[in-house]
Amino acid sequence: MTRLLIVHYAGDYREADRLRRATGGETYYGHGYVLDQLAAWQAKHEAVGFLCSLAPSYWETLDSGVTVIGADTNPDQDPAPVLALIERFAPTHLIVFGPMLPLIRWGIEHDVRLGVIMADSFANPYYRWVRFRRLPKLLNDRRVTLVANHGANAAQALVGIGVRADKVLAWDFPHDRTPEAQTSKSHASGPPFTLLFVGSISAKKGVGDLVRAVTLLKDRLDVRLDVAGLGTIEKSAALATRLGVADRVRFLGLVPNGAIPAMMQDADAVIVPSRHNFPEGLPLTLFEGLASRTPVIASDHPMFDGHLEDGVSALVFVAGKPRALADAIARLMTDPDLYARVSQGSAAAWHRMQNPVKWGEMIDRWVRDDAKDREWLSAHTVAALDGPA
Repeated sequence: MTRLLIVHYAGDYREADRLRRATGGETYYGHGYVLDQLAAWQAKHEAVGFLCSLAPSYWETLDSGVTVIGADTNPDQDPAPVLALIERFAPTHLIVFGPMLPLIRWGIEHDVRLGVIMADSFANPYYRWVRFRRLPKLLNDRRVTLVANHGANAAQALVGIGVRADKVLAWDFPHDRTPEAQTSKSHASGPPFTLLFVGSISAKKGVGDLVRAVTLLKDRLDVRLDVAGLGTIEKSAALATRLGVADRVRFLGLVPNGAIPAMMQDADAVIVPSRHNFPEGLPLTLFEGLASRTPVIASDHPMFDGHLEDGVSALVFVAGKPRALADAIARLMTDPDLYARVSQGSAAAWHRMQNPVKWGEMIDRWVRDDAKDREWLSAHTVAALDGPA
C-alpha cells in the first residue's frame, strides 16, 4: 500500500486548511490546489501526509483524511526532528520539496521511492558552488526517481550544475487567472502613479532597490508604492523614512491571495525587482501581474530570461540598479504608447510562460508508475524537450 509523504521547508497546511474552511480563500496562491490534490490522493492510497518543517509542532488529520505535520525546526540547521517525523510516518513514497540535503540522503539510504521537487534558480554563486555542491551527485543517484524544478529556466539551471538532463522536469501550478479575463490598458491612471510589489520583503527580492527608485523619482514623478507581503518590513520602512519617502511607501503586510488581482488591476505598474542572488524559480507574482494586464516592470533575473521582451511585454531593467528601475518607471508612466503596447503584449508573455507539467499530475504519475506514466515523465524531461544535440 502507498504511503505518500511530502516534506516542505516552510508553509503551514493545517492553517491553510483552516482558512479555506473558514473563508473559502487562501493566503498564498496554490494552497487550495495542493489541498485538493492531497485529498484526491488520500482517497486512493493508504496514507498521504504533508510535513511543513518550520510550522509549529503538530500532527493532525484533516477531514479529508490527509495527515498534516509541523516540525517546528529549520531542517538546514537541525534536521533530526524532521527525520524523526518522517520515520514515524513510514512513507513508501517520499517527496522532498527543496534542496534539503539531509532529507534527500535519508531517502536514498532507506527503502523508499524518492522524488525531489524544487523552486530554486541556484543563481547565487554561494548556493551553486558551496552550499549545494553535493546536490548534483545526490540527484543523479538512481534511487532518486523524480527531479523537477519550477519553470523551464530553473530546470535548465539544475542541468547547469551537473544534474542529468534526462532526469529533470520543469513543473508549474495551474494558472486559472488568465489575461483574457481583463482588457488591456491604454495609459496609466495617475498621477499619482501607483506601483505595487507583492512577495517576500527582503534586499534580495529588490525591495530596497524599489524604495531607492521611489526616492530617485521624488522630484521627477509623483509615485506611490504599495508593498504587500511579509519579511523585513521594519528595516524597509526605516529605509523609506531615512530617504524621506515614508509618505510615499505603504507596507500592507500579508494580503490574502484573493485580493491580489484587484490590487494589480488598480495599480499603474506591478514591479518584480528580484536580484540575481535571490534563488527563485519563477515567481507567481509574475504570472499574476501579466494576467492583470497592468504593465510589469521586472529585473533581468536569469529565471525571467526568454519570458519577457523589453518594451513589448514588460519593461526590463538591470537588477540591483535603483536608477535603472527609476528610469523604467518614469519611461512607462510618461509614454502612453509604450504603456499601451506593454499592456497589450502581456498576454503573449503569460502564454509563453505556461508549462504543460502540473504539480499534481506529475506527482500522480510518479506514484502510479505504470509504463505510460514513465513514458510521459520521460517525454517531459529537459533532455527530451531539447531534442538531439
